[in-house]
Amino acid sequence: MKRGLVESLALEGTALTVTLAPTLPVEARTLAAATAIRVFDRYTVIDRVIIVTGADKVSLSRGEVEHLLRSESLAGLDGRQRWRHAVARVAAGLPKPEGERP
Repeated sequence: MKRGLVESLALEGTALTVTLAPTLPVEARTLAAATAIRVFDRYTVIDRVIIVTGADKVSLSRGEVEHLLRSESLAGLDGRQRWRHAVARVAAGLPKPEGERP
């Protein structure tokens, strides 16, 4: 993640909350998907990732991400193309924040 995007991290039990800058260079859902995939792959103890940016909050459980990835395993996302497709698939499965156009 780019420097300056992350304002704070908080670990409470098995949930990681990442508070991001209110202005992002990419769509918040895409960043939430990428963050959740990486966190779940590297830290097996974490079961939920919560991304907060401005007034928006996206909460993803390990089970939700694994379901959205379908047959892909977190560890198997080694190629750049596979990684981009996986992030896009998870981001597409997230609910749109209020006020965001389809």
